[in-house]
Amino acid sequence: MSLAKFSVENGVLINMIMIIVFIFGIMTMINMPKEEAPAVDFGAFYIMVGYRGVSPAEIEKLIVKPIEDEISDLEDIDYISSTASEGRATIFISMDPKADIDEAWANLNTEMDKVNNLPDDADDPYLLQLKMREVNSMCTVALGGDLSDNALRELAEDFKDELLNVDYVSKVEIAGTRDRQIWLDANINKLSQYGLTLNDLSNAVNMRNKNAPGGSIKVGYADFLIRTMGEFDTIDEISDLVVSYKDKSGVVRIGDVATVRDTLEEAETISKLNTQKAVTVQVYKKADGNIINVMENIREEAAEFEKRVDGLKVEVRNDGSIRVRNSITTLGNNAMMGIVLVFIVLWIFIGWKNALFAAWGIPFSFLLAFILMNQLDVTLNNLSLFGLILVLGMIVDDAIIVLENIHRYREMGFSPKDAAIKGTREISWPVVAAVATTVAAFFPLLLMEGKMGKFFIVFPIVVSMALLASLFESLVILPSHVVELSGKGNFNKKDKEHKLHDWLVKKYRKNVKIALKHRGYAMLILIVALGLSGLVVKLGLVKSQFFSRGKPKTLVINLETPPGTSLEKTDEVVSVIENFILNIPEKEDIEAVVSTIGKYEENHNNEVDTKNAEVKIDLVELDDMKFTHAQIKNRIRKFIDTIPALYSYTFKDGERGGPPTGEDIEIRVKGDDLTRLEEIGEYIISELHKIPGTADLETSFAEGKKEIRIIPKHDKIAMYGLSVQSISRLVGFASFGGYISKFRGSGMDEYDIVLRVQEEQIDDLSDLENLPIRTGNGDLIALKEIADLEIGAGYAKIEHRDRKRLISITGSVTTFQENGVTKMQTADNVTSLMRGNKALNITGVLDGFETRFPGYQIEFGGQAEQQSKTSSSLKFAFFIAILLVFTILATQFKSAVQPLIVMFTIPFALIGVIFGLLVTGLPFSMM
Repeated sequence: MSLAKFSVENGVLINMIMIIVFIFGIMTMINMPKEEAPAVDFGAFYIMVGYRGVSPAEIEKLIVKPIEDEISDLEDIDYISSTASEGRATIFISMDPKADIDEAWANLNTEMDKVNNLPDDADDPYLLQLKMREVNSMCTVALGGDLSDNALRELAEDFKDELLNVDYVSKVEIAGTRDRQIWLDANINKLSQYGLTLNDLSNAVNMRNKNAPGGSIKVGYADFLIRTMGEFDTIDEISDLVVSYKDKSGVVRIGDVATVRDTLEEAETISKLNTQKAVTVQVYKKADGNIINVMENIREEAAEFEKRVDGLKVEVRNDGSIRVRNSITTLGNNAMMGIVLVFIVLWIFIGWKNALFAAWGIPFSFLLAFILMNQLDVTLNNLSLFGLILVLGMIVDDAIIVLENIHRYREMGFSPKDAAIKGTREISWPVVAAVATTVAAFFPLLLMEGKMGKFFIVFPIVVSMALLASLFESLVILPSHVVELSGKGNFNKKDKEHKLHDWLVKKYRKNVKIALKHRGYAMLILIVALGLSGLVVKLGLVKSQFFSRGKPKTLVINLETPPGTSLEKTDEVVSVIENFILNIPEKEDIEAVVSTIGKYEENHNNEVDTKNAEVKIDLVELDDMKFTHAQIKNRIRKFIDTIPALYSYTFKDGERGGPPTGEDIEIRVKGDDLTRLEEIGEYIISELHKIPGTADLETSFAEGKKEIRIIPKHDKIAMYGLSVQSISRLVGFASFGGYISKFRGSGMDEYDIVLRVQEEQIDDLSDLENLPIRTGNGDLIALKEIADLEIGAGYAKIEHRDRKRLISITGSVTTFQENGVTKMQTADNVTSLMRGNKALNITGVLDGFETRFPGYQIEFGGQAEQQSKTSSSLKFAFFIAILLVFTILATQFKSAVQPLIVMFTIPFALIGVIFGLLVTGLPFSMM
């Protein structure tokens, strides 16, 4: 029994199947996880090690190199990228896409356990497995208002606890707060007066601040535990701690030589919302959470929390659910438009009833596709929704073919039942072949490699599910409904005819006859049109872009003031920029300005330094914008260019979802000598400036703070019974302070006790040179007796890639004027101009680079690298798709020639595509 006959003879069962699909499909659509981007496992790991107050050069030698040496032999590593910056080491490990990530993670932890030669006073290594949800937060919540730093910190902690109770919230991170600390501000003059050193204070606190167990003792019939109670319960106990006893001066307490303060740690960063200090909270969701529902709950929590405290302002920013909601709305609108257009067109050709049958297949196919997607753990996200929108125009094709054939049998006088059976059965295999060829065209995308491949895996799955659902609907559901709703009366051909239909048929027949009569001219016209399409692309009238990115919801300015600039001075510069942005004519397109002083984010790595700042400009929804992104950016650029206090800045687009395409322009140079790398970087920047449409060009090189270098006199150190570590510890106390113990008080929380020198007492190099240090026999000498001090220049950071030093040059592309015409530069074109393109006869500026700069290697990263990694697998996927399509057609036609005739028409589709892109101004891209 054929499927068509089964369908026609089991109408009740078919209707029940349809009802079940609609009920479960709607339930699945409502409940299935919704998120902005698929939860792609990047196959990448971070290792972070803190070592406060240590220069990048020392971080490179003491932290980065030992870790790189240990982990470099791990299997399936794609590359290792490291950054040594002041007080911090960051190592990024990218694994081969084919690697077993769980096994690689376990192996990495095993190798890190073997790293036992890091400095004792460095922080323990922190390891992180990088996933999409851990890179992009669901939203940012800013807490601000006319409140103290301490009050905002406590409110942020309370708000964090409440957010963690919201269903499907996985983690919450707070930025812009400062932890409580106990400061011992030592007075150097008084220490000298009493013959004490900073190390004496540290030792005294450590020896006293302990609770020590002493076993147990039996007294009579009772057992008692013995515990020595030495920990500080109050701040006053620290002040009263005896440091030494002198015959002449008597008891010397900490309070005699230092001021003890219960305060907050020194600010490393400052967070601001619309020029006001704020605390920012990043919120992340669980894998199975619905971002739309979760964000609604978060907004409710934020609104309720704001009402509790007078003067508190709570704003939700970067709401990722908005883009998902918009995509779902777009899908719904397109589906409705598709239903209406299908109905109108088919009404003209095969009558309103048949048109209704075909249009009915769109919601059925989508709902069945949702059920299948959910079973395969495919979430509703921007990429899967794009796939559904893409396939929208295809899912009615098979139903139209079946309906047209049934309609033909009705015209021949067959009853509705016989027409449905014969019409469907006759055309079923051609319909299956038609759907199979479309699935075959998308299915090889599963073979794509690299990070792009992990994202694009969604498309073949979504397209295949939707097309299989439509095939089921057209071959199983549709015949039954045609019989049930066609009525039992005779078919009247005149009722189905339409004047527009007749006119279109006549015109079509006439044009086909002309084309067949002049076949040579017809083919020549098509070939010329195809050639003109290629010429349009080659002339750059239609730009090619590997992955087309939409307009961002956020603009990001990364700022740098001169090396050594204090946090407060950097904040002053940022305030000037903030006030300008909030008062420009385009301000109605700006929702908020969120700033972070003291760091900015670069490739998911925080560049922490008092001279750095990040200004994020949140824009209104794209449909509501009255000005373009370029207009806003150009006005702000012109103002920033007038600020003399700035060292450099870049203006970039914020996150736009989708696969990680990298920078528009990224060139990496590897070598040993940092000075030479800096020179090469400046040379490449100068060449890039010559290319119109390049912007935000910068190198990763940055001048660091001035360094005070302590050069030990090893013979003197040995003579006095000292060590390099004791000198380093002493200078650390005097410069930025050092952790010496913990304070618990009467509560459960722990706070650092930090020993420092009063700020006004260290004004120049001589103050450090005269710091007292105790020798092995108890005498006091000045630091200059055992070490020389000199001032030198260093680097803000030192980067490695695959264990070799490197400098990277990055930039973006923008519009430019040429002969009075506004054109858009592309990353592909810039890459071709720099490294050459034999296919386009372009000699690259950097051709022969390694001959000109021996010992230095050049690599292209960013979009160029992603395209290079993906293009080979994409070409293979294209070949497989062509082979599959040919096989399916050859099987259907039982001929090797006819499939070639059909496939020969495929390139001519590019004519409409390219000229459509030319009219709309969109780039030729994968998405």
